[in-house]
Amino acid sequence: MRIDPDTHWENDIVRLAVLTPDDVGDAYVGWLNDPEVNRYLESRFAVHDRAAVAAYVKSMFASPVSLFLAIHSKALGRHVGNIKIGPIDRHHGLGEIGLMIGARDAWGRGIATHAIAAVAQIGFRDLGLRKLTAGCYADNRGSRIAFERAGFTVEGIRRAHFVSDGRFEDLVLLARFADN
Repeated sequence: MRIDPDTHWENDIVRLAVLTPDDVGDAYVGWLNDPEVNRYLESRFAVHDRAAVAAYVKSMFASPVSLFLAIHSKALGRHVGNIKIGPIDRHHGLGEIGLMIGARDAWGRGIATHAIAAVAQIGFRDLGLRKLTAGCYADNRGSRIAFERAGFTVEGIRRAHFVSDGRFEDLVLLARFADN
């Protein structure tokens, strides 16, 4: 989604900024290749390098249906993960949220919850969406809790949707409406 790269949003805990290829460094690429970080990400099935990640970020920056943002922790003073609304369906007023907190030292600090709350405000107030959705592996309790603390509720469960560590795992579907 074409937004000025200098645009940012913030709350007391996080600063969200438009992610550009210049933001792709060794730490970011390392997150994507770290089995503990990418455990619940579909990107875990590939090995990532800087060029490929920069190309992906460039495609997201140019996408008319995605808003891809870096999550900066104010307490840690650096980029700790990413959050995306996309695809965005303008006809139905919908957006799907995905996120990754890549810096392990940022885990358990409420950063994901605050990033989700901030991106929900962007989706509803700035993009005019009426509903935001997300999904997570059932075992990914941290993600589910972060979404629920940010006002999302469970809409449903897709049973045995994923294969994880050789076993089937449910997909938890969450949503939040603009009027919540």
